[in-house]
Amino acid sequence: MKRLKYIFYFYCLFIVFINTAHSENYSLEKAFDGLNRPWGMSFIDDHNLLVTQKSGEILKINLKTQEKIELDHNLKVLEVGWQGGMLDVLFHEGMVYVSYTEKRYGKHTTTSIAAGKLVNDRLENFKNIFRSDPPVDTDIHWGSRLAVKDNYLFASVGERAQGMAAQDPTNHFGTIIRLNLDGSIPKSNPGLTTNKDWLPEIYQIGVRNPQGMAVSPVDNEVYITNHGPKGGDFFGKVSKGSNYGWMLVAWGGTDYDGSIIGDGSAWKPGLLKPIYRWIPSIAVSNMIFYQGEKFPELNNKVLVTSLKAQKLISLDYKNDKVINEQVLYEREGRMRDVEFNSKGEIFIIIDDSKSGIWKLIRK
Repeated sequence: MKRLKYIFYFYCLFIVFINTAHSENYSLEKAFDGLNRPWGMSFIDDHNLLVTQKSGEILKINLKTQEKIELDHNLKVLEVGWQGGMLDVLFHEGMVYVSYTEKRYGKHTTTSIAAGKLVNDRLENFKNIFRSDPPVDTDIHWGSRLAVKDNYLFASVGERAQGMAAQDPTNHFGTIIRLNLDGSIPKSNPGLTTNKDWLPEIYQIGVRNPQGMAVSPVDNEVYITNHGPKGGDFFGKVSKGSNYGWMLVAWGGTDYDGSIIGDGSAWKPGLLKPIYRWIPSIAVSNMIFYQGEKFPELNNKVLVTSLKAQKLISLDYKNDKVINEQVLYEREGRMRDVEFNSKGEIFIIIDDSKSGIWKLIRK
């Protein structure tokens, strides 16, 4: 028995060594400087990308020439606390989509989405195509990421600290929505087919604060990362008409005062199970499914950024299971977004007042 104990001890040390050694293979170098609390980014081509700042700006940046252009818009963006403001941005076939904290009246805000065409560094016909309802006066949990799959726009909406309201599909709290690219509602959405008590934009319910979203090139499914409370951050699949269970369950987490959420269950029958969880929470942010020649060892792996843990993480995800997690890089700052261009170059933005764009490199 003692021998088995020592074997297990040295095995654990070996695993720690392997993961640490792997993380030391990578570093970050500054690719662009002079950003203020950036939130989202999306590549137009290998050198040009769009970046949002929580204070309301949509920037077009050229990494080669270091040129920065601010795109004019008239959205009613309200920067609130650590989380609210101009949020995600997505460039898709000449169109620009953004999610943001919209000031509706007084201090009441919603997660809203605007879209328009990018023409000669101008946003044309740029307007709202979605507003979550109802507006509320809270300063947390807007979500919000964007992704396009099969000509549908998917977006995450946080539950705005409304708790069990995420179980009520007659509001947009704690949901994944699906729209046509022009903002109209797909006729095949659950609220128009199988779940007729749901608002027509809603595709999935029961999430808390999903700040990551990506489409897998392997199975063409949409995946999210979601903030749990104190514990229970997760990576999981978007599934039509399903329910992740917030706040009936907390995916293994507890409330910040240590109290039990629901009956303490991490999952209940009838709910969708997360694929992978982090306990304690790492404050999981955006994610990508990497494909590129620059880092062949990372092909088809899920790269995840974290805020509190300040890490870039790789998940080896195969056959609906995560079989390995590795830290690629840590200790740089609150990593908010990760993206890659057609060359396979990987870039990261950090949520800080004196920030920029960093490029992942091998040492």
